[in-house]
Amino acid sequence: MSTVHYSERQYFRQDWLWALLLVGSVPAALLASVAVAVDSDPGTNVPLVIGVILFLVFSPLVLFYYANLRVEVRDDGLALRLWPLHLRARTIPCEEIESVRPTEISPMGEFGGVGIRLNPTLYRWGIRFDGPIGYIVAGKRAVRIERAGGREIVITSTDPHTLASALERVCR
Repeated sequence: MSTVHYSERQYFRQDWLWALLLVGSVPAALLASVAVAVDSDPGTNVPLVIGVILFLVFSPLVLFYYANLRVEVRDDGLALRLWPLHLRARTIPCEEIESVRPTEISPMGEFGGVGIRLNPTLYRWGIRFDGPIGYIVAGKRAVRIERAGGREIVITSTDPHTLASALERVCR
């Protein structure tokens, strides 16, 4: 088992994000529940159907509330796990890391939102995903990692300077 030199966990707690989720979910649950209550046939178990509707609408919000990005600097490199999307941590070995630098980003401007983000580039024949990959969860402070082959990864961090120095210390 490798030693963990740095660890942090980030959660999706932005007010604007939760406002958007609730603005979409509450009216959907309300409209579906009213439609079932008004249009149901005699003998239909209306409370059960409304309970299923509420479960289907609000259970993804509960899952999203517990979703988190775990970032660890280990002896063998950087481990990333965005739960529940990643069942196991994704590891970037030290051999692939060429440079690390703390930076400030604009999650909406550069990446178009939060989560695992790919920067598409439009070209004559279609779309290419050759921009940096972003693990964007919380805030504007991040670490930019250049990998072998020119591929770049951007990871938001609560303490980007400590994360960058831990990666430099372990991988050099």
